[in-house]
Amino acid sequence: MKKLNQLLLVIASLSFIALVFYQCTTHANSDGKGSSPKKSYLDFPEPLTVKTPYDVDSGLQAKLTADGKFAEVQRLFEILSWQFFISLNWPTDASGQPKSKITDPGDPIWYSWKESFEVFRSDGSKPWDWGKLELPEGLTVNLDKTKKVLFRTSKVAEFHYADSVDEIDQAFTAPIWDQSGNIVRYEVRMNKKEFNYIVANELYNLDGQIAFSKSHPEGVDFPKGSIDKEGVFEVKIAWKIMQKGVDDPARYFTTQAYVIEPGSENFKLAEVGMIGMHISTKTETSPQWIWTTFEHVDNLETNALEEANGKPLKPSFYDPDCATCPVNTFPDQDQKVIKNQIQRVLPISEATQQLNGQVHAILAKAGSKLQYYDLIGAQWPTDPESKPYPVDTSVFTLPESVSNKSGGMPTPVYLTNMIMETYFQGGTITSDTFKIRQSYIQGGKITYEDTLSGFNVYNANEPAFFQMQGFPSNTDIVNTHAMIFGTESCIGCHYSASIATGFTIDPKTKNKVAVFGNPQEGDFSWLLQLKAHFKEEPTP
Repeated sequence: MKKLNQLLLVIASLSFIALVFYQCTTHANSDGKGSSPKKSYLDFPEPLTVKTPYDVDSGLQAKLTADGKFAEVQRLFEILSWQFFISLNWPTDASGQPKSKITDPGDPIWYSWKESFEVFRSDGSKPWDWGKLELPEGLTVNLDKTKKVLFRTSKVAEFHYADSVDEIDQAFTAPIWDQSGNIVRYEVRMNKKEFNYIVANELYNLDGQIAFSKSHPEGVDFPKGSIDKEGVFEVKIAWKIMQKGVDDPARYFTTQAYVIEPGSENFKLAEVGMIGMHISTKTETSPQWIWTTFEHVDNLETNALEEANGKPLKPSFYDPDCATCPVNTFPDQDQKVIKNQIQRVLPISEATQQLNGQVHAILAKAGSKLQYYDLIGAQWPTDPESKPYPVDTSVFTLPESVSNKSGGMPTPVYLTNMIMETYFQGGTITSDTFKIRQSYIQGGKITYEDTLSGFNVYNANEPAFFQMQGFPSNTDIVNTHAMIFGTESCIGCHYSASIATGFTIDPKTKNKVAVFGNPQEGDFSWLLQLKAHFKEEPTP
């Protein structure tokens, strides 16, 4: 009997130890809130490396999708986004090879990519070979080719002295100014894969696009990447002038650049800091492309108790001391210091913020300035086989006609960068559509006086047709005029891009005027439609 009692005591003791071990193990592998054990594929992989996959793991994506774990699939794309960002900003040596550490001095990898003006020349001629540096055409002064020339005050502007005053529109709209009154500059670059495809098919001029459209009626089809093979990439970078005594260079990726003032032929060499970065790539899992965007952490919000250079941190594009200032509108041009008051409309998701914190800690440990950048989000197609919502229809069902106008059923529905698409936060804001809005508002017996150049009339609530392909305002009135929330979608916007399929002759100037094809024929790249020119006719 005594032996039996001893045996029972041993069994009970072992059971208790096992229970404690299980509970401790479970707690150590959870978030402490009763969640399931952590999964390694949801964490950013260490150590930091220049190497990156070029697509998500399609097998894991398919399994998680089949299990209904869409939040975990989103995490896969957001981890990939951070891998892109770190890899592209990795320093290189003079020969373009990556250096051993992320904190080593050297130009980032994307510096060697082609700027759009190098590919789409004003005379329609063939671009110079890859690796050959080129300055914007029309410059009449000698500049150091190894330094940036930041003339672009929008994502679509090109450099011409004669009309540089007019080229201050940001992403189809207008420029933005920081709190110091400096205009933001942009550059747009492509990788070698995209460059080679454009050159091989003579898509760098409108004549070549027209010829291409005859033999390729389905449109452009850029090379796709896979997990271990690079596809086409485009990046768009936003820069601000670093204001002495205001901005802390230790918190920014900075460089020296020649800055051209609008309406002037004057250059000045200035220190500029990166404040935003778009990255897009076409892959096997995402033929509608993966779209990801980053912003500097000090753009819109700062910790008022945190100091830099002995002064409290202040946002670059928001004045916390002006709570009544209108947000996301075109600024008053008569004020002493022209500046924007920008406020985020769509918050960064909690899951994305958690990942940002994890990557920030890794980058801070390495001493990298990239710790001061936030992933805003990643957009990707959940159903790549889904067709775009038809435009030749009399019925525009909601929400599909908005959420899937591009095809692919993208998620999230909306994704924008506050520094690159500021005015889209108020919905559709071009001058032409504002005239339509005025008419529509008056038709509803509501009067609105345009005091801010037509921006932000509804503060992102608007008739649905503004978010539909082709703006079908006179069809299916119940649906197209239903009030919805709408900012902009990377995939939805770039779906509309096309290529030239023909031309007409302007009766006054006798110049060719390009006629563009259907949406998606530009394969989600606006560069072909917005940047290409006709070849210059030979002088007799």
